[in-house]
Amino acid sequence: MYEDASFIVEVGWTMNAKLDKKFIKHVLLLALPVIIQQLLVNLLSIADTVMIGGLGEDAISSITVANKFFFVFNLAIFGLANGIGIYISQYYGANNKHSYNAVFRFGLWCCTLVGIVATIYLLLFPESVITIFLETPKIVEGALEYLYVVRYSYLPFACVMMIAVAYRIKGEPKVPMVSGFIAFVVNVVLNYILIFGHFGFEAMGIKGAAIATSLSRYVELFFLLWLLSNKKSDLYLFAKIKKLNIKEKVIIIKQTIPLVCNEILWSIGLSIIFMNYCYVGESYIPSLTVVDNISSLVHVAFAGCATATGIIIGKDLGANHLDEARSDSKKMIKIGLIIYVVGSVLIMIGSPFIPQLFSLKETSADMAMILLIVKAAIMWTQGYAETAYYILRAGGDTKSVLAIDGLFIIFGPLLLSILASRVWHMDLLMMFILVEGINIVKVFLSTYFYKKEHWIKNLTLIKE
Repeated sequence: MYEDASFIVEVGWTMNAKLDKKFIKHVLLLALPVIIQQLLVNLLSIADTVMIGGLGEDAISSITVANKFFFVFNLAIFGLANGIGIYISQYYGANNKHSYNAVFRFGLWCCTLVGIVATIYLLLFPESVITIFLETPKIVEGALEYLYVVRYSYLPFACVMMIAVAYRIKGEPKVPMVSGFIAFVVNVVLNYILIFGHFGFEAMGIKGAAIATSLSRYVELFFLLWLLSNKKSDLYLFAKIKKLNIKEKVIIIKQTIPLVCNEILWSIGLSIIFMNYCYVGESYIPSLTVVDNISSLVHVAFAGCATATGIIIGKDLGANHLDEARSDSKKMIKIGLIIYVVGSVLIMIGSPFIPQLFSLKETSADMAMILLIVKAAIMWTQGYAETAYYILRAGGDTKSVLAIDGLFIIFGPLLLSILASRVWHMDLLMMFILVEGINIVKVFLSTYFYKKEHWIKNLTLIKE
């Protein structure tokens, strides 16, 4: 790939980056509120799974399948909000308050539009996003019962995502952390009341879980809108400011489209991989759900690192401190690796006990334990590749991002999952090892595009 292609050198060169106390403190101030917020989101997902587990494994499967379309939607909004956030970050680094507010409003409008389109699609064709994965009548019925309610929460979720990105970029990650905590409390309390029927309410089961999720998203949005309406807020949602012109909007959208495409490809790729897992062993859906829930907890810690990476590198570039951006990027890669290695060790230690928390039957519990060990063994590659992803994205190198993420999953894990399930007829465990193991290649690809340094540029100066 380039002159020194040794695997040890590829990863090892970042470990020479020195992490001084001042830099670590700066990262922690940016990362901890995001970690707490994401932890609440993931604990909420785990709490949902645990509570729904009380209704049986079919109920877990129903909600897992019903949320697969939301997974694609979530990542599409993530790509859109964070793609537009590239410009918010660099304008904030350049201390151009008017421009970052104008970009924020444009981003909120775009996310709202996507949220409306997704809701309309689910109103017209709800069955299409369920039956693509499986056709077991009982599970499909439960999934549709959940989707008929939760589809109305897609729009507030999209708006919350864009507002949260704007607050994090401007150095106020505590705001989305607080809003996330409020949503967490509302959801857990309503889950307890509506799923099982407490305090005089009817036991609604799956429908109750959907109502709780939907109401919590609306509460979170209303809280953030209330903060934005405050006159002291320097995010101007209601004040009159000059809007972006057509040319500026086109520039931002052109830069953002590869990111949105990347997230859509990545999420669709993972969804099809899940569909192939279902084809091989539909009875193991609860095991796969447990693995996703637990591995996402490690990603919680990394989410803070990822946010800090985008903010730090974006501000360095926006202020035209290019050498500082190069130095800081190496430090962030080292931090990302450390987080995932520690997370991997913790998952391996806990793998014999974790499945018991989800009320899985013996066969499903044994498979969940083995899959957790496999996932933990390869998880460190995420820490490296995803940090490189956020560095490239902060510098607007969205084409490279598309290559190492969206295109990689299509021609790597997705292709292998199709071959393993439909052609080679592997069992679930061997297929899982193959699909997860190919992520080692992503380390080399990420290093290649990172070292090309197309990301080291000041987008605000290029525009001018």
